[in-house]
Amino acid sequence: MAGAQRLRGITGAILTSIAMAPWARGENLAEAWRIALNVNQQLQAEQMSSLAAGENVAAARAARVPSIRTTTFDTYIADSPRFNTTLALSSSGSGTAGMTSVAGANGAIPVAFPILGKNQHNVPVSYTAMNVPIFTSGRIQGGIDAARGQLNAQRANEFQTAIDLKLTVSEAYLGVLRAKRNLQLARSNLAQLASFAEDVTNRVQEGVATRNDQLAAEVAHDNAQLREVRAVNSLNNAWATYNRYLCRPPTTLVSLEEIAIPTGDDRGGDAIGRATRVAAIASPSDPAEVEALADLALRTRPELVGLAEQARSANAQSRVAAAGHGPQVLFSGGLIFAGNAALSPQANFVGTFLLDWTPFDGGASRRRSNAFHLQEDALLRRRADAAADIVLQVRTQWNNLQEARFRVRVARHAIIQSEENIRVVRDRYQRQLSIYTEVLDAETRRLESLTNFYDAFYDQALAEFRLHRAVGDL
Repeated sequence: MAGAQRLRGITGAILTSIAMAPWARGENLAEAWRIALNVNQQLQAEQMSSLAAGENVAAARAARVPSIRTTTFDTYIADSPRFNTTLALSSSGSGTAGMTSVAGANGAIPVAFPILGKNQHNVPVSYTAMNVPIFTSGRIQGGIDAARGQLNAQRANEFQTAIDLKLTVSEAYLGVLRAKRNLQLARSNLAQLASFAEDVTNRVQEGVATRNDQLAAEVAHDNAQLREVRAVNSLNNAWATYNRYLCRPPTTLVSLEEIAIPTGDDRGGDAIGRATRVAAIASPSDPAEVEALADLALRTRPELVGLAEQARSANAQSRVAAAGHGPQVLFSGGLIFAGNAALSPQANFVGTFLLDWTPFDGGASRRRSNAFHLQEDALLRRRADAAADIVLQVRTQWNNLQEARFRVRVARHAIIQSEENIRVVRDRYQRQLSIYTEVLDAETRRLESLTNFYDAFYDQALAEFRLHRAVGDL
């Protein structure tokens, strides 16, 4: 009886150390998240897209301020223009310095003066103007609102990519820890069966065990070796997956800290921590708590934010399209300079008030505006459908978390029972009160109970992360 109590105490201490004491200090999940968020190419692409959307907003706002434009060109004229006039001539000797008219005493002679100068055919021209928008029927503001909506939608996509990456890294991190535990179990099982096989071999030599016992022990030992091989391969694959999301070589090995399972302590102030208190698996979920989490998800999920912002952008684009048949008032003022010295003056100021109005364009502007309105309605309907899916995701992940927590408690109890069972069976076998297959069955149950515990242990942590992702606050 004392031995059984001692065994329970040792088993309890082992389980407590598993849940509370990490392995040797190494890379923890927070550090893994930080590394992945800094090096992941997909996230960096989303960040670049957000920067580009921000530049589009700045460009849309720039349409409000005056713009200055310079146009310079050089014109070649094949036939240089001339100024044609007539010159009146006087017959009096004192009239025009002795000039006489061939046309008569009071006649006139036609004359032509080259405008560009003699034998000149080039006119360099430079025009610098400042354009000031005065009234655009809402076109500029609509463009700004549309660009801002696209920016907010892109930022929501960036946030969604970040939390998806954090969940993926969490799954890979837990995958490595789970694979390491499975390898430990496989090697523990192999060591146990090797010890059993050696014991059976000695007993066969002593004549107190049968050849059948020895064969059964050898088969069980070989199967344990196969489990170890599979566990090693699973661990290698888990490391490759984990390293892929941290942009490391697949074979990189680092020390990982054991995950700490959240306890749902109300003192933490965490909405999910308060809502995910341990409850019996047979009892229904508390509707108030699940609804609180669903409401939080509807306010924080980036997918919903992104769809809402896209709808807002479509609405703004419809206003821009509608402004196409509205009046556009523009003032343009500038300086025109002709580079030919024969022209006077060479520089002139030009000022223009321009009214551009298309009262009828065949309905093109109206139809484009209607098209954007239809896109807005489609986006809002997609958001409503996505919201229904999110509520379902929250409830599903809540239920999965409750199941995992219940499994942890049951598996913890099963480990204690299986350890006690194998102790009793081995004692009976030593006293020749049971056959060796009972020992193998007891070891199989021990391995199964430990495997179930670790699966539940990591499933609980994974369910916690997935619930955070479903709510949108990972």
